[in-house]
Amino acid sequence: MRVGMNNGAMQGSSAESRRAEAANTAPAARTVGENAICGVVRALICVSVLGAGNLLVLPLTANAAEAAASTPPASVTPAEKPLYNVEIDAPKDLQDLLSANLDLLRWRNFPDLPRDQIERLAEEAPAQAQRLLATQGYFSPQIAVQIDCPDGAPIQVVLHVQPGAPTRVQAVDLQVDGPDGQPDAALTARLSRAWALKPGAVFRDADWEAAKSKALSMLLSGRWPGARLVDSRASIDPATQQAQLDVRLETGAPYVFGGLKITGLQRYPASIALRLAPMRPGQPYSQSALLDYQAALQNSPYFRNALVDADLRRAQGDVVPVDVQVSENPSQKLGFGVGVSSDTGQRVQADWRDLNFLGRAWRLSSSVKLQTREQSGNVQLAFPRTAQGFDDSIGLSQDRTDISGLVTRNTSLTAQRARTRGNIDTVLALQYQAESLVPQGAAASEVHALSLNTSWTRRDVNSVLYPSRGTLINLQLGGASRALLSSANFIRLYARGLGYVPLDRSNQLIFRAEAGAVLANGASGIPQNFLFRAGGANSVRGYAYQSLGLQQGGAIVGGRYLFTASAEYDHWFTRQWGGAVFYDAGNAADTWSALKPVRGYGVGVRWRSPVGLVSIDLAYGQAVHAYRLDFNAGLSF
Repeated sequence: MRVGMNNGAMQGSSAESRRAEAANTAPAARTVGENAICGVVRALICVSVLGAGNLLVLPLTANAAEAAASTPPASVTPAEKPLYNVEIDAPKDLQDLLSANLDLLRWRNFPDLPRDQIERLAEEAPAQAQRLLATQGYFSPQIAVQIDCPDGAPIQVVLHVQPGAPTRVQAVDLQVDGPDGQPDAALTARLSRAWALKPGAVFRDADWEAAKSKALSMLLSGRWPGARLVDSRASIDPATQQAQLDVRLETGAPYVFGGLKITGLQRYPASIALRLAPMRPGQPYSQSALLDYQAALQNSPYFRNALVDADLRRAQGDVVPVDVQVSENPSQKLGFGVGVSSDTGQRVQADWRDLNFLGRAWRLSSSVKLQTREQSGNVQLAFPRTAQGFDDSIGLSQDRTDISGLVTRNTSLTAQRARTRGNIDTVLALQYQAESLVPQGAAASEVHALSLNTSWTRRDVNSVLYPSRGTLINLQLGGASRALLSSANFIRLYARGLGYVPLDRSNQLIFRAEAGAVLANGASGIPQNFLFRAGGANSVRGYAYQSLGLQQGGAIVGGRYLFTASAEYDHWFTRQWGGAVFYDAGNAADTWSALKPVRGYGVGVRWRSPVGLVSIDLAYGQAVHAYRLDFNAGLSF
């Protein structure tokens, strides 16, 4: 016997898809008024439902789910005690499903039901259970209802459920028809590779709907805004517990982008918004391009909000115009902030920006940051994005640090070009810096360097504020020459990676590693920000910030080599609060052979605050035999 389930045409979005299989549809929850069953009716229940015996056994197949009479509502007062108790004898993973949806459980606290309604509760329970089990892939269950009427006690009702073997997907026939109405082999192969409900998987109603929705969304998010789900059928054979899935989609006509119409601009030129657009007139339509454009506008400092829309109803042939509505940010802003870090101590800062400097949409910004162990000030002039997508800027900064016995003063002038494409950030910077070093108990020195540096960053995480899945990778390359205003020749290499691995909704693993090397004859003449120190909340926990490196007098200075690694397990007790255990290792040294990793491990608390993840860790530094409290806010990368 085969049970066929069919869907009609669907289009526009997966939200418009209607359910395909009547046999797989769980019954809608009946709304009941305030009802109850008084003790006088108990005898009537046992006599009318059970007759001479006390066991009603109903073995069922898929045909038993075709009909169930609806129970009329009753308007009475709830009973203080239930007339009958219900026990569900079923596998644990199915008990919650049955308990939440069976009328037999929902009505047990309501008295004064008419006799025929009470009979229906017992009669409908097996059919309702079978429909519910079908949504989970069980089409041949055995279900029995047992009712006992002990004297002076509530009636006992036991529902015995043996679901049998689940139905599994035997084969999937997926076809995509192109704009000419003929099968498109390339699109069919692409969607088949991404099809979620693979052969061998248990056939569940929710998974079947999700797989169809995802397939349609893949077309809609590409260049096919008129794509639709034409037909879908799940043919179930309860005898063999196998399902044959047939899905047919149509792409509809292709479209291309037309011109951009931008509204809402008052302070800034239209070129600011135009140069953020990833699409150009004549390029193939892509919903993802519209979303990327809207995100780029919203992330731009010039705009508070943005809405990007391409209405197919206004298409001229295959050309779709793009409407852009923006809300501008004020051109000038003054801000203040306070904070605290286990690495650099307490912090106060002030920031000022002008987004329309000299009336040319140049961004002039400056900031002053005062921390316990680090003070800095900078001014930067950034220019509007170029037609090629580059963000250019120049900046001047002054920093002073007093960390691990080493006092540094650094003045730098930087010219930088950056570009973002998708989740890839690239930066090319030319920097001149002059640095003075005063190690505790050692001679002071001054160095300078004119360096060329490049950075490549790939961000692929599911959330910037609360990442739980994905990776971040950063690669850096830089160097300087004594022939070009530098105290030493060197080449600097650096790599850092961060990975989030979800185990389930409440548990995840986090892995972090970094390695660096400065190729030079020695560390002399190289500025400290090109060398490496380790330790702190984002390095090896259990050790003070930048306390791992080379001993020089009473100070810790940077070495030419670095390696750190970390493994962390997080468990979330609630949506906001979680705990962690971790293990870190690493160090910095002047040669690879001298790099001896030290270890730190401990426990921590995690809080998903409104502004990002907050971490508080109690770590034990094995090499120093001491505990240290580390505090960190946000994603540091």
